[in-house]
Amino acid sequence: MIREKVTIQDYERIANENEYFIWNFISREEDYPFEIFSFFEDHDDVHTLRDVLSYIDIPYFESYNDKDSVDFLMNLDISTYQLWRKDSDGKSIFYPLFVGFKKRIKINSSYDKNSCYCKEGLIDLIFQLDPKFILNVKLD
Repeated sequence: MIREKVTIQDYERIANENEYFIWNFISREEDYPFEIFSFFEDHDDVHTLRDVLSYIDIPYFESYNDKDSVDFLMNLDISTYQLWRKDSDGKSIFYPLFVGFKKRIKINSSYDKNSCYCKEGLIDLIFQLDPKFILNVKLD
């Protein structure tokens, strides 16, 4: 299973090596109200992302949603209004998102209609890329 922390500069390599993949653009902010956080961080709470990806064998890449990723994400037709928002203190922060790719093309994201940055949203995003990733899951 491919699980890798990367930067935007790794896109060409990733796209050349993988027909399908998901990319998680996480926030550097620690206090955002989501149940999903970095795959590579340990938490005492339930680790939703690790739980889902322990069953689904799809290449997973992770980087920060920050000023370095904005142009890349905008070129995928993701609105800048979705990329960052003001928190309760009025500070602008980048929000996390998943993007699903097939053959170098963005197929969907957690910002698309009827989607969310949650367990169900991640599973649906993967299912939309190719149902085989979900249908081939082996449960104990």
